[in-house]
Amino acid sequence: MPARRGSSRRRWLAALALLALAAIAATGCSEVESEEATGYEPVSLQPVAGSGGKQQVTFSEEAAERTGLETALVGNAEGNAVVPYASLLYGPTGETFVYTQTEPLSYVREDVKVDRIDGDRVVLSVGPARGTEVVTIGVAEVYGAELEIAGDH
Repeated sequence: MPARRGSSRRRWLAALALLALAAIAATGCSEVESEEATGYEPVSLQPVAGSGGKQQVTFSEEAAERTGLETALVGNAEGNAVVPYASLLYGPTGETFVYTQTEPLSYVREDVKVDRIDGDRVVLSVGPARGTEVVTIGVAEVYGAELEIAGDH
């Protein structure tokens, strides 16, 4: 019985897929930074005096770009500070905080007290001053960097 044209094409596609997989396997998984690159630190930490162990987290430009860090200004509602809900983090014992920008690419954890959550906004009874930049995207990465929790691949 002669082979049908469709089965020939499937065999050709299967062979092509196997070649692609072999090529990927041959190259292996590697970090963007080579092992020869020494001294590269995507994040640095600096203790904040009188803060009870908090650290200023400073990202390199490359690390901030890869993380996709974004900030927003603290707003005002009825005399209270307002932050985007995305900026709010809960600690292991229920404490609430945000990361404020102290200088370009540098952030410090600031404790806040939530008055109420209104959709995607958090009204604070205690928090950073209006106009302060808070991290909205990449918050978990800043927290992990402060706690020196490294990802593994």
